[in-house]
Amino acid sequence: MTGSAPAVPDALRSPASRTAQRRAVVGLVIALSVAGFLTVAVATGSHMLDGFDTAITDFTRGWADPLGWPVDVTLVIGRVTAPFWSGLVVAVLVIVLFGYRYRAAAALLAMSGIAGGIVSATVKQMMARTRPPGAEQFQQDLDKSFPSGHAMEGIYLYVATGLVLIQLGRTHERRWIEVVGWILVIIGPCIGLTRVVLGVHWPSDVIAGWAFGSAVLLTSALILWWPLARGWTARDVAPNPTAPT
Repeated sequence: MTGSAPAVPDALRSPASRTAQRRAVVGLVIALSVAGFLTVAVATGSHMLDGFDTAITDFTRGWADPLGWPVDVTLVIGRVTAPFWSGLVVAVLVIVLFGYRYRAAAALLAMSGIAGGIVSATVKQMMARTRPPGAEQFQQDLDKSFPSGHAMEGIYLYVATGLVLIQLGRTHERRWIEVVGWILVIIGPCIGLTRVVLGVHWPSDVIAGWAFGSAVLLTSALILWWPLARGWTARDVAPNPTAPT
């Protein structure tokens, strides 16, 4: 046993770690509550969302369509951030993290990505919500509006990756890695907004996507909480000589 070994369990039991874990639990409860409320509202054919969805959609169409370029820009963003390409990039990052022995971080991205894709496809198939009028210009699957898959992946892929990079940058004191992480954390939720500008999702689809994506990410983080904390702490205490510098 080395002299630094006791530092790992102490860090895992630290007030900061316990506070962060409690916040994750609270966030999960809120995300599940929002996702559940919206799912029930859509599944039961409730009209409580009609006014909200219609008002924001009409407002967005009122300025985006006449200008033209916002629709073109969001169309490109939608293609670039498509689940296939985003998932492929994250898969490469998972392999890199695993290679550098950040196995818990790699597991977080893998678990969040796989679970997010399954939840998105399953709920879309079950709900079969019709997309907004005009969505047929850009989408073929007009009955898979709820939830927004792009909004979901913005959380369970982009935000998840950003958080991992932020921690990695801090651990190795590499400011640029941390900055890239923060950029991804900011971009993630914005991806959902572009789907409303493009006109392929109702606003409630996007909110549901954020909620489902957050639930997936937080659940994955809580399942892997101790391996994640132990992995980062171990490098703070005794850095791996083969880790990136």
